[in-house]
Amino acid sequence: MSKILVPVDFTLNCHNAYAYALKFAEAAKMDVLLVHYYTSSLDPNKKLVFAGDSSIHGSYLHRLEQFALPSGEGFDYPLAEPPAGVKVSYETESTFSIAGAILKRAHQNDIEMVVMATRSTSGLFDRWLGSTSITVSESSNRPVFLIPPSAAYRPINKMVVANHHETAEPYPLWQIEVLRQFTGADVHFVHVQHPERITHKKFVPWTTMEQLHLGSDIRNNPFKIVTVDDQVVADGLVNYAEQVDADLTVVVNRVRSHWRAVLYPGVTQGVALRTRRPMLVLHTDIAWEVSNAKSSQQRIVTS
Repeated sequence: MSKILVPVDFTLNCHNAYAYALKFAEAAKMDVLLVHYYTSSLDPNKKLVFAGDSSIHGSYLHRLEQFALPSGEGFDYPLAEPPAGVKVSYETESTFSIAGAILKRAHQNDIEMVVMATRSTSGLFDRWLGSTSITVSESSNRPVFLIPPSAAYRPINKMVVANHHETAEPYPLWQIEVLRQFTGADVHFVHVQHPERITHKKFVPWTTMEQLHLGSDIRNNPFKIVTVDDQVVADGLVNYAEQVDADLTVVVNRVRSHWRAVLYPGVTQGVALRTRRPMLVLHTDIAWEVSNAKSSQQRIVTS
């Protein structure tokens, strides 16, 4: 069975993302894989506790098991019992690059998508250099859900999709349509334009959308096209999602290297830093996977 990959650093924010993944896995009939990657160096400010088989590896596996239980050790974790039919498994290993290890595991065939907390801390270093979650979301070729602190799972009845040129490419459009068919959600394609710049008032990448604007009967159509004026694209998207009480915000970007994602912040980072709602990051530069993906129409968002 396909798995949802959930990277864990044992914080409450990560546990909230895990709870979200459990609910989504139940609806999508997937399993959940909890992973923890650690560097080989030890932090002198943290107490070293051995459990499991008394090795560092065994201790982290033990912590992952405790993390997944209805009540974990060390934190007052909220109740998050795995639903019936959802299997939770655990992996851990030492690595030089945590983001690199997550990406490597995410790209294996058994992983369907990734669910991560948006960040562990709100420190200045994290804000300037970008969190692991944002790096993974922009460098992965898998769909990545980013879950802000305290964002609870809700059935996806309304999606706000950032409407730009990457969104118009066939693969992400197909992914959005598969997700819409599965959830039955209304989809709002939102294009944010600078109020003082001359742009096309109706930025419509999808032929179907263009036909709707030409006068088709849209009363029973689940798609809506919106143009928002705002000087900052991320602000326009986040504010619109709040206004319509969206259950999910979707951003499409091209797969980028780690350092390019850090040095050239994009809409993904902007929305992730601002939003209080779950966010889904899709990608365009994986056309070689389209034929394999379309062979499994029952999947939610395919590899």
